[in-house]
This record gives sequence, structure tokens and C-alpha cells, in this order.
Amino acid sequence: MTQRAPSEGQGACRRGQLRRRDRKRKVTVTTEATLFEMVALGKHCVQMAVEEWVRSYERDRELALLDLISFFVQCCGCEGIVTAELYRSIPDSSVVHKMTEKFDQETGLYYKKFLAYPWILTILWPEKLQNDFYPIVGPGPFWKRFRVNFCEFTELLVQQTHSSVLCDGHLMDTVICMLSSLTSSAVHSLRHTSSLAAMKLLTALAGVKQGTCTSKYRGQRLCELQSVSRVKGRHKHSVELLDQPTQQNRPLTIDNIIRALFKRTFVPRYRDVSSDIRVICVTELGCWIKLYPDHFLDDNYLKYIGWMLYDKDASVRMQCILALKALYEKRESAMKLRVFFHKFKKRILSMTQDRQPEIRSECMQLLRLVSEHYVGVFSSLEYVFLFQFVYSAYRPLATAAGELICKRLLAPPPQEGLAAQNPPDEFERNLQNMKTLIDFYLQGEFHRHIPYLVDGLWDAAPTLVRNWECMTSLLLRPRGRRQGLTSQQEQVLIEILVAAVRQAAEGCPPTGRELSKKAARDMDRTRRWREHANMSRHFVKVLPQLLSKVPSREGHEAGTREAVGAQGQAGGCRSEGRPGRRPSPLLCGQFAADKEKVTPLLQIPRYCNLDVYDRDGLGSYLDSALLELDCLVQRHSDMAVLEACARAYGAYCDEGGSAHRQATPACSRLVDMLVDALTPLLDVFIQHEKQGQVLGHHEMGRMCSMLRRLVAFYSTHDLSSWNLYEKMDSLLTLQGHQGSLPTEVVHCALQGTYYALLWQIAAATDRLPPQAALLDLRRRLMKFCVACRVYLSHQSKVLSGKAFILLCDLLLILSHQGPEDDAGLGLLFFVPDQLLQARLLAFLREHVFLEESGPEGPSRVYKEEDSEELHELFHRRNMLAVFCKLVVYNVLDMSAAAEVYQFYLKHYHHFGDILKETMTRTRQNDRLRNALSLLLCLQQLFQKHMDTCGLSYDPIGFICGPFYSIRLLARRFALTLGFDCAPEAAHLIHRRGLAYAFSEAPVAEEEEGDRQRFPNLSFLLLLAEFSCKIPLAERGAALAHFQDSIPEGMPRFGDGDMNPLLVYRKSLTKTDDAAQGEEEPAAANPFDAICKESKRQQELPVATCSTWTPDTLASSAAGDPEPRTSSSSPNSKR
Repeated sequence: MTQRAPSEGQGACRRGQLRRRDRKRKVTVTTEATLFEMVALGKHCVQMAVEEWVRSYERDRELALLDLISFFVQCCGCEGIVTAELYRSIPDSSVVHKMTEKFDQETGLYYKKFLAYPWILTILWPEKLQNDFYPIVGPGPFWKRFRVNFCEFTELLVQQTHSSVLCDGHLMDTVICMLSSLTSSAVHSLRHTSSLAAMKLLTALAGVKQGTCTSKYRGQRLCELQSVSRVKGRHKHSVELLDQPTQQNRPLTIDNIIRALFKRTFVPRYRDVSSDIRVICVTELGCWIKLYPDHFLDDNYLKYIGWMLYDKDASVRMQCILALKALYEKRESAMKLRVFFHKFKKRILSMTQDRQPEIRSECMQLLRLVSEHYVGVFSSLEYVFLFQFVYSAYRPLATAAGELICKRLLAPPPQEGLAAQNPPDEFERNLQNMKTLIDFYLQGEFHRHIPYLVDGLWDAAPTLVRNWECMTSLLLRPRGRRQGLTSQQEQVLIEILVAAVRQAAEGCPPTGRELSKKAARDMDRTRRWREHANMSRHFVKVLPQLLSKVPSREGHEAGTREAVGAQGQAGGCRSEGRPGRRPSPLLCGQFAADKEKVTPLLQIPRYCNLDVYDRDGLGSYLDSALLELDCLVQRHSDMAVLEACARAYGAYCDEGGSAHRQATPACSRLVDMLVDALTPLLDVFIQHEKQGQVLGHHEMGRMCSMLRRLVAFYSTHDLSSWNLYEKMDSLLTLQGHQGSLPTEVVHCALQGTYYALLWQIAAATDRLPPQAALLDLRRRLMKFCVACRVYLSHQSKVLSGKAFILLCDLLLILSHQGPEDDAGLGLLFFVPDQLLQARLLAFLREHVFLEESGPEGPSRVYKEEDSEELHELFHRRNMLAVFCKLVVYNVLDMSAAAEVYQFYLKHYHHFGDILKETMTRTRQNDRLRNALSLLLCLQQLFQKHMDTCGLSYDPIGFICGPFYSIRLLARRFALTLGFDCAPEAAHLIHRRGLAYAFSEAPVAEEEEGDRQRFPNLSFLLLLAEFSCKIPLAERGAALAHFQDSIPEGMPRFGDGDMNPLLVYRKSLTKTDDAAQGEEEPAAANPFDAICKESKRQQELPVATCSTWTPDTLASSAAGDPEPRTSSSSPNSKR
């Protein structure tokens, strides 16, 4: 590095350098270690570098400043030459012309001249920095440490000189001139490095000024205290020292430096084109306001943070929110930001809908702090808008919204000072908070996802959602004569309880909720195990009471009548093996009689540690729980309750648990009782059917209830030892012969036979049976497949749908049992033939892709009151999903998916996600076969269109109408090809498509008999939509192949924009409008721009909310609920 210094230097140069006599003379500076090298050595050398530079500045001010300037320039990545010439020796008129920044084409160097009083500095460096590298952005740990050391050097420079040479009128003037000139450079490295140095200088100056003000305030306080001592004649020596001036009177010098540096560096750079520089400016501005609030906590500086809230870069917006959040954490600074918040309130509220989830969560925390400091800052509707984020898929945002709910809605814990005078009623407070939370869920009309609500409050209100005693007490025994929970509130509380139990057991948020990028929740395993053990110990005691809660007198009498009727319907079945203990109607209380309440309660044993029964001596509670399960199985006939009971028995009968020895015999006795009750009923039923007689209604109801119970237990327990397959198969055989069995009986027989076969396959997989047994199992499987195939055409939609789902699931299992020639499990291998595949596709067309009634058609949006339609839609989605699994797992040929891809656009609203996921999975399996399936789908649709419309050439029909919908589908298919290896699939589609377009012989046109036209020529319009996936470098080869594919004697390109040959050729010759990313390909003609679908921004339903407000919640918690109504307000813009 060479430097040019002025002749008016300060005597001899340091470190043995010669005296500078002429300002134009170049002097080579040889040092043992430059400032750059010392800073790069490490943190321990930064202090030494600053101290050495201060000493050199005291000896030779001009040479030290040149060293400092060279250090900053070298940190910018410029390894060129720095020269200097005196400013006062140049006429003022030529100074402006010296401030240049140009590229010299002759030398290939980039040079910049700028003023750094008292010099004009010139920097030369190569035009292009190597790999755009400069030290503060260098990769690796070394350059990251260098950036930290660089910032520390800048701050130490101010701290070491603030009491000596900082305010000498020469040092900071030169530095400010140098930094302001570098920050205005067009070179990014100069601008970035100098901006970082200027901002760090300002941070250090703000810290020094605040320290000076603090010392001055402390000195004044000490003088006031010592003045009292002076009157009393004490500490006279200290008073005399305080009266002596210790430093010069320079109160405004540092403030002037701060203003000048802010005006000349921050103001031009806070709106820099580079987001890195903008981030530095906003971050350091937040530090200045926090360090020196007396100066920076003003609207003149806060406005920059408000303006940068609208920045397009996410990192800038994040730093603005973090800066405001740091200010609102202190009440002193928060009180001075009231005007600022009201000015930018709308923008901050809208940032809760930012694209970046991290910004949304930080913004929510900021709004929570604002609500704590300002009373009435948010309206009721604004609170409703903020509360809904507790259901957000991003967990930190949901937790922040949960904290806001706790601060705004829930009653705070009592203060310690009032505890001694008036002890708080903990139960009453928890009761009020829980009812408030329940009313928030019921009246909010946001979502119906209680697990998301519990997870949002898991860390925000642990004393509420983890208070097992409080929740179970509210469910079991309302206190005194106070008003208890309504039936709807009990239902919500039970769901909250079960969701909290699940999260405490699994230790993870519900499915679909995204954790933060930093790390998942790191909870101490010992603490989590202890909480899980305490929860299990509590619920093994309370669960029998929850299942046997005694209702009020009226509810008790109704429950007793239902229990007696159920026992009579079950044939007087009892819990055999327990003499003297008969299930009492009292045990079947309020919760047991309500299937919607007892079903979630039966999930609790699956999340409890059942080893506490033996470890803590709680065996009596296990017997009570099994007795209640026995009673529920006997009482209920609903499939959901029975399956929940079967899963609960499965948790108790787990071989690894301590409850296995007691629960397994109880479950076996229950199954024995059900089988013994079913056998005579089934024999009588079969005999009556063979004789053509009808079984009585009462007996038929009993048999159906027994079948449902056994099928429910068959789903989770292996009941092969009871030989239920023969009983179920006899019903299917009888239905095949007679054809008059009730739908419910056949439904249970199909499901039971399917479970029986699955358990037999599982047993054969665990332990290979003899070949004869495998052949017998194969015969049973084929027989069941034939039965399901017959039921596909049944008039009952319930039976046909069930047969379709069971058949698809069984085909998926059998196709993965091994190769067909294997003598072992390969005997069970089976794949569907073409006839069965065609039958499955026909079933989908008839029962899944239905024509929706109403003006909206397939895009109809179902509401909450359309429960039956929603259930039917869910069933149709399930049937489509099981069929798509057969395609994804190669059970069916990939060409079978072409039939369902035809409905991708027409039924996109209801089935688009399933079909899109199918395309993605098949593309991952085999990209070329997936491309052929897409092409086959277009060919089938095109052929249907030609059969309907004929060979008429209608250009208008190509841009609107049915053919245009096929073009849109082709455009969507092109987007699903992806990015990796997409050209291969696109080339394959083009080659096969061209062959199809010219495959049939030309026919004469009706209007002009002398001209002939290929029937499939219009298919080229569909192929044109895939041209965007061919790289520009390969389009020439594709165009040559297209020209070679045109038959001889055919006119090359006719007139008209909608000539298929011309459109296809233009799609291959485009070079500037190729689709990139997920954007749609450019329109092939001007009419496409008109027909394109409009894309609207999706907004959260801010204005769609009920009349519920926090005030109505408070009245509801106090026992004065308001009627539930709904209203809407105008939509608000984001």
C-alpha cells in the first residue's frame, strides 16, 4: 500500500520514515503490522491496535489519519493505491471536478476521488473484485470474526479517544468526510463497508454521550448530597474536589458530531438499493434510540423506522419490528411512542399477515407489549382479529397470540400483597378463566381446531391448560350452588382436556403446526417424564368417575331407561367372570349416555403411562375402568364409541404394560359374551332367510348391534380364535344367493371379513404357515375380491362405497406380498386385471366425479350447516384417495391415472389437492411414464372433443369454449413437470404428440374440397403449451424435428394466427417469454390474455367475525351469556 501525504506534516515520520518535504512526493510506508493485519489477527489485538494508533495520532496526526483511511479502504476489499493531495492548494473552482468516480479503460482500473479534509484522496483498484469478495462479507469463520473485530475496532476507537482527541476538530471531520464520500460510491463493497463503519461509529458515540450524561447526572446528585455535608462542616476535602473543573466545557461537541454523521451517512443510506445496508441502518438506529433516548427518541428519528416498515425486504421489516419491540419493553420509552404508534398502527396490524412467519410472530409480540402499555389502543374488532392467530399453523405466532389472549381475556393471578388479607379463591378464578376460554372458542367463529388452541396456550397459560385437577373438577362436581357448565361447554371442555392430555404425553404440537426454524422445544426429559407420570397418576384415578358421572335427576332417569333398553336389546348380557358385580345404570351416567362426550374421553388411556397401576398400587382403579368399558360396550351401538372402546381395551391389553395381566382376560370374557349372544341370533336369521321368512325387528336390531361390536373389536384385536370368518362369510354367501339381506348386516359382514383376512395375512407374515394354509388363504382372498367387485354395482351407495374402499386397500396389500413365483408369501400376490381396472375407473366416474347442482357447480363452498353434504364429500375424497394410492404404489398402471386427470380443472376445488399430489408422486417414481400419462389424458379429452364437435375448423372455438378448457388443462400439466429433468419429459411429450397429430390420414374439408386437413392437427395447440419446458438451447432441435414430421405435400404454414402449425412453430421460436418457475407460459395468441383467470390476493377474513367481544366474554363468564348472533363488516384492505 502506498500513500501520498502533504508536505505540511508534523515533523519526522514515525517508525524511521523520512521527513515529507513535498506534497506530491510518494512515500512508501513500511510497517511491522498494519491496522488491517492487527485487526485480522484476533480480538486480543484489536485493543492494542487502537492504543498504538492513538499514540501515533498524538505524534503525527496527518500520517495517522492516512493510516486509518487506508485501513477503511483496505477493509472495503480494495488492494490498490491510496494517494492524497492537499485541498487548500487547489482552487475552489476545481474541487467539484475532482470529486469523480470513473473507470479508466486504458489502464483497466477503477478510481475514485473524494474529499477527506484537508486532502483529496484517490483510490485505485481493479474493475472487478475477485468473486465479489470483500472482508466483511467473506465466507468462513475467519472473515466472520474479522467483521466482529472490525466493528469492535470502530467502537473502541471512539471510546479510547472521547476524552482526548475525539473533539479536537480534526479527527472526526476527516473521518466524516471520508465515510460520507465512500458511502455515496456506486461500488457496493465501498458503500457497504463504509456504511457499517459509520453506523458503528454512531453507536459508539451514542453510548459515550449517554455515559457522559449519566456521569453528569450522578455528579450533580453527589454535589447536592455534599452540599448538605458542607453546611454541617463534614467532608470539606471532597467538596473542594467536586468544585474544581475536571474537564473542558464541551457539552455540544459530541451532539454536533452525531448530527453531522447521521445526516451525511444514515440519511442517504437508509433507503439504499442494497438490503444489507438498509438492515444495518435500521438495526443501528434501534441501538441508538435505546442507548441515547434523550436525543434519538424523537419523531425526527422514529419516522425512519416507520417508513422502513413498508420495505420490500423481509430482513429490513424484521429489524424494524425488533427495534420497536426493544423500545416497548421499557415503559419509559413506550410512553413516548404513543404518537408514533397511532401513526403507523394500521401498518403494524397488517404485518401480522406478512409472508414471513417470523415477522408475524414478532409483530404479534410487539402488539402484545403495546396493549399492556396503552389502554384502549385496540378496538374490539381489532382484538378479535388478533385473537384468531392462536389457530395459526406457525407455532411461535400462535403462542404470541395465546399470550395476548391471556393478558386480555383471562383473569390474572392475585397479587401477593393481598393474599394475606383476602385469600383468593383459586377454584373460582380457574372456573372463570376456563369458561371464558370455552366461550372464546364457541363464540369466536374462527376455527374448529381445539388442538391448535391448546397448543397456542400451552406455553402462554400452563396453569390453565395443564391444570388437570381444575378441568376434571369442573366436569365432575361444580362447586356449591354455583352455575355449572352447559352441555355444549362440557363438550368443548372435554375436547380441550383430551387435546392437553395428548400434548403432554407426546410432547409435540399437533399435526400441521410448524415449529420455528431455530429449534424445536427443548424440554428437559426428566421434567417431561415427571409431568407425564403425574398426569397418568391423576387420570387413572379420575377416568372411571368421568365415565360414570351421575347426571341430574331428569338426566339420570333418562339414562337409566336407555341403559335398561340397551341391556334388553343385548339379550341381558353381563360381565361374566365378575360375580356379584353387575353393570349398574348409575355407572352409565351423563357422559356415558352422550356419545360425543364419551368418545374423546376414551382416548385418555392411550396417552397415559399405565405402569402406575402396579408401581403406585392402583389396581382397584384398573378394575373400575375395565368395568366402565364393559358397560359402555354393552350400552352403545354407535360405531365411533365402540371403536374408541376397542382402542382403549387395546391400550390396557398391551403386552408391554402392567395392566396386561388383568385387562386381557376381561377383554376375552367380553368377546366370549358377544360371540355367545351373536351365534343363536345368526343361526335363526340364516334359517329364516333360507325359508323365505323375515326375522323380527327386535331380533334384527340385536343381531346388528352384536355385529357392530364384534367388528369394532376386530379392528384392533385378533379374534381369529373365535372363528368369526366363517360367520361373516356365511352372511356374504347368503346375500349372494338370496340378495335380500339388510344393508347394515352386509356392511358389517364386509368389514368383518376384511379384518379377518388382514389378521390372517399378518399371522402368515410373522410365521410362514404350510403351503396348504397359504392356498386356502389365497382362495379366501380371491373370494372376497369377487364379492367386493359384485357389490360395486349395488344400488346402496353405502355398500358400494365400502366395497370399493375395502377392495382398493386389499389390492394394495396383496400387490406387495412378494414375487408371484415365490413359493412362500408370493402365493398371495395378486394384481388387478384390465377388466377390474376398468370397473374401478367406471365406479369413480359414477360415484366420485358427480355433477354438482346449483350455479356454482363443482366449485361450491360448503358451509358448516351442510353436514350431510360435507360428509358425502369426505367419503368421495376418501374413495378417490384410495384409488390414487394404487397408482402411486404401482398396483395399477400409471396410464389408469389419465382417466382421473381429466377432472383436474373441473373438480379442482374439491379434489385438486389429491390429484396434484398424485402427479407429484408419480413424477418422482417415473418421470417419463408420468409424462405419457398426462399426454394420454389430453389425447382422450381431445378425442372426445372431436367426436362431439367434428372436424370443423373454428378459430373462435380454440380460444374459448370446451377446447380452451383442454388448453388450460395442458398448461397446468406443463407446470407439474417440475424443474429437474423436465426437458426430457417435454421432449417425449412433443415427439409422441407430433406422431399423434399426423397419425390419421388427411380428409377433405367440407367447404373447400380441394384442400385436405389432418383430423388431429388441432392437437398441436395443446402441445404448444409444453414448449415452455424445453430449454432455449434445445428448441432448435425440437423445431427441426417438427418440420421433419410434417408430411410431404402439405402446406407448410397457412394464414391466420390460429393455424395450429403456425402457433406451434411460434411456441418453439420464442426466446424471451419462456415461462420461468411456477408462472404460466405466455399466451399463444392475443385472445389468451383476455381469457386468463384472474389471480387475486388471498386475505384473512378480518371482517368476518361475530358480535363477540372481550366485554361480552366477561359478562358470559359472570353468568350472563348473550345470544349468539353474527354480523359482518366491510372488508378492510391489507
